[in-house]
Amino acid sequence: MQCYRVAPDKDASRWIISTGNLALEENYQYKDEAIAEAIIRAKATSPSKIEIFDESQKVVDKRKY
Repeated sequence: MQCYRVAPDKDASRWIISTGNLALEENYQYKDEAIAEAIIRAKATSPSKIEIFDESQKVVDKRKY
């Protein structure tokens, strides 16, 4: 099962989607944009899951597709 992680960068100024230990090329200004793209990717590679982190690097939501 593929796992996509949506988390802020070190400065919490951009949002990054990563899978495994690899950060994807795109980063997003807004958390909602990153989540929307992660959902699209997760649905395309179903079964997949998404873990969403907050600015403190704590998991705040988990979703399965």
